[in-house]
Amino acid sequence: MAMITIDGVDLPSPSVFKIPRSDLDSGDTGRNELGVLQRDRIRQGIYKIELEWKGINSSELHLIESAIEPAELNVTFPTPTGMATKTMYAGDRNVEMLKYDEISDKIYWNISFNLIEY
Repeated sequence: MAMITIDGVDLPSPSVFKIPRSDLDSGDTGRNELGVLQRDRIRQGIYKIELEWKGINSSELHLIESAIEPAELNVTFPTPTGMATKTMYAGDRNVEMLKYDEISDKIYWNISFNLIEY
């Protein structure tokens, strides 16, 4: 079983995997004249998965990039309480050439991006 699956596609295990969660406040949230926060939280526990793969080959890079191409993704991933499946989208992607091996004519890549829950 893969650590991360996107729309049924098993991805290679990432080098970096972080799962911060955040809250969403309404536009009415802010500080009053006394500086006291007046908070209107409308949703809590929104997942953002921070991912990075280091030193992957071109076919692995293509697999990952193809999996995150759609605007909406069904992502299955591990959490402290078990596997979860959430509807997410991919944030900005950062692709970096790590190494070009002249002897084998192979390129090794790093890629990083976030998956954010809708």
